[in-house]
Amino acid sequence: LEEVIVSLGHPKYRAKQVYNWVRVQGVTDVSQMNNIPKKLKADLERFAAVGSLTLDMEQISKDGTKKRAYRLEDGQLIESVLMPYTDGRYTACISSQAGCAQGCVFCATGQMGFSRQLTSDEIFEQVARFASELSQQDQQEKKELKIKNSKNGKGETQEHYSRNQQQKTSGRSTRLSNLVFMGMGEPLANYRNVKKAIQRIQSELGIGHRKITVSTVGIVPNIYKMAEELPQVRLAVSLHCANDDERSDLLPANKRNGGLKELMTALQDYISTTGKRVTLEWALIEGENDTPETAHELGKLIKKWLRKDMVHINVIPLNPTGGYGGSPSGRQRVNAFCAILEDRYGVACTPRVRRGIDINAGCGQLKAEVEKQQRESKLAQEEVNTQATQAEEPELMTDETNLVDDSIEVEQDLQFALDELAIEISDEEDWEDYEYQSEDELAEVNRLIDLVKGTTITAENQVVGQPDAAATP
Repeated sequence: LEEVIVSLGHPKYRAKQVYNWVRVQGVTDVSQMNNIPKKLKADLERFAAVGSLTLDMEQISKDGTKKRAYRLEDGQLIESVLMPYTDGRYTACISSQAGCAQGCVFCATGQMGFSRQLTSDEIFEQVARFASELSQQDQQEKKELKIKNSKNGKGETQEHYSRNQQQKTSGRSTRLSNLVFMGMGEPLANYRNVKKAIQRIQSELGIGHRKITVSTVGIVPNIYKMAEELPQVRLAVSLHCANDDERSDLLPANKRNGGLKELMTALQDYISTTGKRVTLEWALIEGENDTPETAHELGKLIKKWLRKDMVHINVIPLNPTGGYGGSPSGRQRVNAFCAILEDRYGVACTPRVRRGIDINAGCGQLKAEVEKQQRESKLAQEEVNTQATQAEEPELMTDETNLVDDSIEVEQDLQFALDELAIEISDEEDWEDYEYQSEDELAEVNRLIDLVKGTTITAENQVVGQPDAAATP
C-alpha cells in the first residue's frame, strides 16, 4: 500500500491512514475517509479498489446468519457465511476454491465440479470484509454508547459501559473471533494459498491460529504438512462413514487418498506432532449412517486408531440439496447416535444445530440459487427478444392471389419488343449443347439474361430495368 501511495505522488504516511480506515474503521468507500486529501481520494478512486470481490447476493437468516455470494473478476461465484452466536462469538465460514473436485455426493458444491483455485488474496478478502464490517459496527456502537453514557450520570467510562451494555443486551461482541474453512472447495487441495492466507489473517486481522479450523475430506499428504507447518491451526475431517466401501460411495476422494487406513494413520501423526485434538465431522443421513450399528462401527474405528480423549465428533443433520435424495436425521436418532459413542466408547459427541437453513446456508447452495436465477432470467430475456423479433418481421403471404399488392392494377396485355438481333430457339434444339454460330448470337443471349435480371414492373405499369453489365450467362 505504501508503494502505491508513493507512486501516486503522495507522502508515505498516507498509507497508514488509508489502512486504518479500511482495517480498523471498516470503511471501504474512499469518499468517507475524511482525513485524506481530495487529490489522494481521486487517485485512489481512479487507480485502486478495496478488494476484488463483488457482492452478487446476500441473504440473512432469522437466526442472524448472513450468507453472501461473491463474484470474482473472472465471473466465478464463491460463498462466505457469517454466523453470530449468543455467547459473543462471530464465526466466518469461507471458501478456498471455486467449486470442488472431491465429488461428495451429498454436497451442493461437490455436485457442481471444480472451476479453479482461489488466490490467497481472494481467501483473505472474504475474512477481511467480515472483520472490517464488524469493526465498523463496533465503532458505531461505541459512538452510540458514548452518547448514552454521557446522559446516564453514572460516570462510567466509555469502555466499561460499552462492555457491560453489550453483555446486558445481546451477549455479543462485534469482533470476528473465529474462522472455519468449511465453505466451497477442499482447503488442503489448495494448501499453499490457504497457508499464505492464514498467515495474513493472523498477522493483519489478529485472529489467532487456535481460532482457525481447516476442514478436509482427507488429503493425506497435506495433513502431514499442516501438522508441521501450521501446528496451532485446528484440523477437522469430514468422515461421515466408518468403512471404506460406504465412504468411497459417499466421498469418492476416500479411495483416491488411500482409504481410511491412510487417513487414520495421518491423524495419528497429527495428534502426536501437534498435541491437538481432532474433530471428526459426521453429517447424519436418515437411515444411511445414523443407525446404532453405524455408531458402534465408528466407535470401534476410533478405538482402534486414535486416543478417545483426542477426538471430538460433531454430528449435524444433513443439509438437503437438490442433487441428493437423502434426508436429515430426526432429533431422536441424533441423540441416540451420540449416546452410543459417549456411553459405550467414551468419545465426546456434540449435536450441532444447522445454521441458516432458511437461506440455503449449506455449502454451495446459494451459488446454485444465484445460477438458477441467472438461467431463468436469461431464458425470460430470450423469450422477450424472440417475441420482439417476431413482431417486427412482416407476415409471410401464402395466398398466391396476394403476391402482388391489391392496390396496384397490372394490365394483362403488356407487350415486350424483341431486339432486331434476337435469335429464335426451337423446342427441338438441345439448349445445353447449343453451339453459337457467331459472337453476335452469344452477345444477344447475354443481353437477354441481363434484361430479365434487371426488369421490374412499377405501379405505373411501366417496364423498367437496367441490365447488369457485370452479369454472366
